[in-house]
Amino acid sequence: MATTAPRPAPGAQEHRSGIVTFAGVMLLIAGAFNLLDGVVALANDDYFHKSELLFGDLTVWGLWWLLCGLVQIGVGYGVLRRRAWGGIFAIAIAGLNAFTQLMFLGAYPAWSIVAIVVDGLIIYAMTTRLDELD
Repeated sequence: MATTAPRPAPGAQEHRSGIVTFAGVMLLIAGAFNLLDGVVALANDDYFHKSELLFGDLTVWGLWWLLCGLVQIGVGYGVLRRRAWGGIFAIAIAGLNAFTQLMFLGAYPAWSIVAIVVDGLIIYAMTTRLDELD
């Protein structure tokens, strides 16, 4: 017989761990950095090592990072608001971002490795505390 804990009364303080807030803030930061990477890729062709790209050109990558950054910021907001859709999309966008960072590894290795680690932390945080989302 599994029982569930009763939900607190409206207006009562709920206990929430800081790890979900951490994941939301990290999504906002990762999104901001991806937006910055997208703008830089579109504006300054010499910043990244174009010859080291797995495929495509910097214009396509710049547009991808802009799109990815915007989605991460939106999802980060959803996570901070404790929305269930935010948790599901946080795991998905963090996984997708980590995968695409692998393809971008040759062009800017230091940032790609840091971004993959951040994405891993976001996935960990969301999978361990997904039950805290409404």
